[in-house]
Amino acid sequence: MKTIIIIIKSFFLLKPRFLSTIFFIPILYGIGWALSQPLLLLNFEKENLPLIGTILTFLLFIFLIPYWFYIRQNISSTWLLLGITKQKFFKNFINFSQGILFALVLIILILLPLLLKNYISWIGEFSPSILLNSILLGLGVGFAEEIIFRGWLLEELKFEYGTKISIALQALVFSFVHNLSNDIFWNIIGMRLGFTLLGIFLSLVRIRNKGSLWNCIGIHGGLVGIWFFINNGLIEFKENTPSFLAGPFTENIPNPIGSFSAILILLILCIFYAKKSKKKFSTTFNCI
Repeated sequence: MKTIIIIIKSFFLLKPRFLSTIFFIPILYGIGWALSQPLLLLNFEKENLPLIGTILTFLLFIFLIPYWFYIRQNISSTWLLLGITKQKFFKNFINFSQGILFALVLIILILLPLLLKNYISWIGEFSPSILLNSILLGLGVGFAEEIIFRGWLLEELKFEYGTKISIALQALVFSFVHNLSNDIFWNIIGMRLGFTLLGIFLSLVRIRNKGSLWNCIGIHGGLVGIWFFINNGLIEFKENTPSFLAGPFTENIPNPIGSFSAILILLILCIFYAKKSKKKFSTTFNCI
């Protein structure tokens, strides 16, 4: 055990510092993948192993992240630094709920031109299992990705590059770690731009909320969960729906982040929030 602690500490203190930041998540993912492989001996379905590996990776991340900031920055209040705190439960719940409502409004604005052009058909089939999957997917993706990108990565980059540069860097990383199944050039550009703007916007939301991450989790989780829910029984996109309006399609379901409407809305939101947050760029995030 002592040897493992020494190895972890040595890795966290690698020079130059950015090396450990770059390799931290990939190494954790490799460990998570390795830990999931013995499940094959128990006749576990192979196609479900990536999900199990991802869950194990995130659990390892949650376990190690307090040591990361303590060893590298001598910070013991990690979850406060990342915008997650057990105090002020009601306020956190309100921020989270407002984020979901915000996501719903964004999705409606994205769907509006599609509705006006009659590219959407209403099906209206409700499934409790789909609703449950939507909630779990939204909570899981929203919480995990916000902790990693607008939490850990943003805070780590801030120590080296300051707030403004860190916002841009983490947004670019956030964009390029998302796999794209579409190989059309303009669709790829749209998706990368959309994810980058979303990453910038969520960082600015966190600044506006004095470092709290709950509003970001609500927005991110709401976008994922609500979009999944409405596309699995409530609506259907017609075959002639243009991808620049709906977003690039994968198995007849578009990703709205790559649509022209989403990019325009997110660009406007980024400009608006940047102007409103101008006075807060020099402040720390841990005043929750």
